[in-house]
Amino acid sequence: MEKGQTVIVIGASGGIGRVLSREFLKAGVNATLSARTKEKLDTLQVSLGSENTLVVPADATNPDDVLRVFTETKKKFGTVDGIVISAGTWKQLDITASTQEALDLAENHFRSIFLPSFVTGFVAQRFFREQGRGIIFNISSHAGLRPELEGNLTYGPMKAASHQFTLALKNELKGTGIQVVDIAPAIVNTDEAVGILDTEDKRTRAVQPEAIARWIIDEFNNPNIVPTKLFKSDITL
Repeated sequence: MEKGQTVIVIGASGGIGRVLSREFLKAGVNATLSARTKEKLDTLQVSLGSENTLVVPADATNPDDVLRVFTETKKKFGTVDGIVISAGTWKQLDITASTQEALDLAENHFRSIFLPSFVTGFVAQRFFREQGRGIIFNISSHAGLRPELEGNLTYGPMKAASHQFTLALKNELKGTGIQVVDIAPAIVNTDEAVGILDTEDKRTRAVQPEAIARWIIDEFNNPNIVPTKLFKSDITL
């Protein structure tokens, strides 16, 4: 990324998105911080500094909200160079769950994982096609590519759907100059993962969100960027 470029972070207030926002600003770029809860975004903006940041609370499953994020970003910074979609929550589900528990979690994961990727990605590609350039990063998960992982009866399939949508979108945009990239990390060392990364060794061996941020920064303007980037770890949970 180059200083002065502008990126939108969807899901900026927690997990990977929070670290990405911090690292982008360290790189000297403008960042729009977006998530559902304004209070969390305001707290993040204060911790990061407000000079090169914009807070736009939005529901990533609502097309009008997502479009508003783009229009307000362009109004403040003059352009939008890219977007990172980092949305979703994780909870295990295996065959011991009741049918109702399974249905409830499947709906939750559909709305928190797949739908934000789909809605945001679709709105983003329309904006970027009208602008004539742009790049879309979607953060899925290795769980969407590894059906052998236990306890992922809803999380894995929804991440797989998010991953496949991203690749299908890339194919649809062939020849437009719009880049689309899916990032599929193994378990990431975030505050939200402390329940499963319960030792210092596990936290150290997990994927570090800073590594994801550095890769995006380094590859942001690469015209030959890979369609899928895996971040592996050897942790056994």
